[in-house]
Amino acid sequence: MTENYKILIKSLFIGLIGGILFNYLLLPLPWMLGPAFTVAIAALFRIRVNVSRKFRMPFVAITGVWLGSYFQPSLLNELNVWIISLGFLIIYVPFAHLVSFNILYKIRGLNQPEAFFIGSPGGLLEMTLGAEECKANSKKVSLVHMTRIFLTVMIVPNLLLFIFPGSFTREPIWPDLEGNILHIFAFVILIPIGTFIGNKINLPGSQFFGPLIISALIHVTGVFQLNANITLLIISQLIIGSFFGSNMNGLTWKIAGNYVIDALTVVFSLIISFIPFVFLLYAMTTIKPEAVILAFTPGGVNEMGLLAAFLNIEPAYVVTHHLFRLCTVLFLLIFAKKYLYPKFKKLSKLN
Repeated sequence: MTENYKILIKSLFIGLIGGILFNYLLLPLPWMLGPAFTVAIAALFRIRVNVSRKFRMPFVAITGVWLGSYFQPSLLNELNVWIISLGFLIIYVPFAHLVSFNILYKIRGLNQPEAFFIGSPGGLLEMTLGAEECKANSKKVSLVHMTRIFLTVMIVPNLLLFIFPGSFTREPIWPDLEGNILHIFAFVILIPIGTFIGNKINLPGSQFFGPLIISALIHVTGVFQLNANITLLIISQLIIGSFFGSNMNGLTWKIAGNYVIDALTVVFSLIISFIPFVFLLYAMTTIKPEAVILAFTPGGVNEMGLLAAFLNIEPAYVVTHHLFRLCTVLFLLIFAKKYLYPKFKKLSKLN
């Protein structure tokens, strides 16, 4: 067995311990956040951990297919209500970005390029690539966004229970033998098809969004209903979470602490920003406020979709809004690339 495989197995074992611990403690997304936490702590203690991006990719696609199964034919009747919510989302994204940018720049003291790319309400990969192009600290941007996602998924469920007591119940999620084992073949078929189409139409995160969209189309038309074993999803989350944690390799505790403070700043900035939108949608529509909170909270499409699914709070509505949020972020980046990137490149040279 090569050294790389030994490190991979060790990383996944450390992640498994985190998953079991978070599951017993009834923490949100235990099989993703638990491994992310324990592997990150191991990395900060200079334990050799690593889960490569290439190894993670197929398991991201599994999550995409799974989330696509929540798009049922009945949701077509809800689209007229969703249009109002999606319209508010277009306003929310630049508003929230402006708020978090100013707080990071004027209060936290980050330089403008870092404050811009870190303060975005989503788009981890796109913001990291933008930081690289502008010669900003792309590793910092990536890790703060990852930390933001982790903190968001930890904070929001507790916030929901505080504001809406009894809105959901927490139960441990263990591997079991339920579900149709033959439905695993659905993943074998849908993953390469979705990834291929995602690459062809140049989707961001094609390994995730391609399979998700293909799965959603199949389910919303009533052609197929996925009933696969939950164990497959648990394994996927274990690997994805361990990958996130291993990105802390090479950081000191002091630097990691500063990244956490930056991430917390962004999380609370974005949460404060969506409060007026929640009240407006509560007054204008019949959508559950807790669903609006999950839909507007920038915690990552994958993570917030899974959270909505496990909490049983309108997962299709939440996933649709997070896809739309990411599209809005990408549209704003087109503007930023033309008008802001030249300025950021000059500033990065001076720092």
